[in-house]
Amino acid sequence: MENVAQGFGGSTFSFMWQDTALAAMRKMQAIGLNDFDALVVPGHLWPDELSANDRSSLAGTLRSESLRIESLNLPALDLNLVSRVEAFRRYSVEVYTSTMQLASDLGAGAVVVVPGRVSSLFPPSRTDSELLLRDSLEQLLRVAERLDQKIFLELHPQTPIPTTDAMIAFIDGLPDERLLIAYDVSNAEFVGEDQPDAIRRSANRIGQLHLSDGTRSQWRHDRIGLGTVRFDEILSAVKETGISATPILEIISSSPLEDLNASADALKRSVNDYPN
Repeated sequence: MENVAQGFGGSTFSFMWQDTALAAMRKMQAIGLNDFDALVVPGHLWPDELSANDRSSLAGTLRSESLRIESLNLPALDLNLVSRVEAFRRYSVEVYTSTMQLASDLGAGAVVVVPGRVSSLFPPSRTDSELLLRDSLEQLLRVAERLDQKIFLELHPQTPIPTTDAMIAFIDGLPDERLLIAYDVSNAEFVGEDQPDAIRRSANRIGQLHLSDGTRSQWRHDRIGLGTVRFDEILSAVKETGISATPILEIISSSPLEDLNASADALKRSVNDYPN
């Protein structure tokens, strides 16, 4: 398989139930991907399953094989930073904290954080949810400062701040250079956002780009070319604003290597075809 994927980062999402994170990263490195967003789940990569010696050994393996983890990422279903059940919100903060420690031990510089989950049928008031989210993030930002980590707050349709406008307004109220946006273009497509405009308005607030395809009627993370995301315009906006955020291919697929490679190829053709 040709290494057309060079220059992109990759998510271990599609591998998390079948491989360890290390095995997944090795497979993706073989097609040219690096700078990984590694999922944090038991059996794949999980803080409680790794002793101090395990972490040191894994960090050494990553260095020796030139495997770069940019961020760790906890699946959104398992945690909730805006839960009204205080014990569960506290647990969520604790798991993110232990994940930030693991990121530091493995040489990663950031953790991707989904800013809570609210019901699409009958959510609590946005004001109340944002107060809980602020408290959760203030706790995590203190950890981030201690561990020299960044927090990439992901644009996600099931949160109390599901759009760029809402996210910028929230971040403006919690200014911290360690708090940046993980801009997910497929999530943005699903919530009906104009992604190129959002990227231009966010600019240096974006710490990471998640790239996959989807539509406005189906929330998906498909191989690029299967949905309605306008990647040529998105990449033009990224170039125009000079964003240095790592582009992470976050394809969810039963044939991930094939679809990751095809997605990287499609993106490179979009760059070449778009007029300067």
